[in-house]
Amino acid sequence: MRSHVRVETLPRIRARAWALPGVWAHALAMVLAGAVVAGLVFLYLWQGCSLTLLRAQRAHYMLELQRLERERAFLAARLDEELSSDRLMERARALGMCPYSPDRVIRLTLDDDQGTGP
Repeated sequence: MRSHVRVETLPRIRARAWALPGVWAHALAMVLAGAVVAGLVFLYLWQGCSLTLLRAQRAHYMLELQRLERERAFLAARLDEELSSDRLMERARALGMCPYSPDRVIRLTLDDDQGTGP
């Protein structure tokens, strides 16, 4: 003889205490999806602002570099002018120096005519 089990006698599977109803689960999923999208939008906008800031800094540094290159060229031209032979002669005359006359020049001769040194 077969025993038949009645359905009423089987234990019922009850819903767990932490299970959410379908509407609440859907709402929670939508809130989480919205938070993810909002986070991605924030990162996108932050990246754009950072890129704009870096471009502005680059433009500032390029202008500063051009200014320094112009200043360097100006100083190089001024140095060439100050070290020119005419300018040096003018400054020497201002200090009271003048070219020696041939009678004031004394030629030194070495004992070693070969020029090989001591």
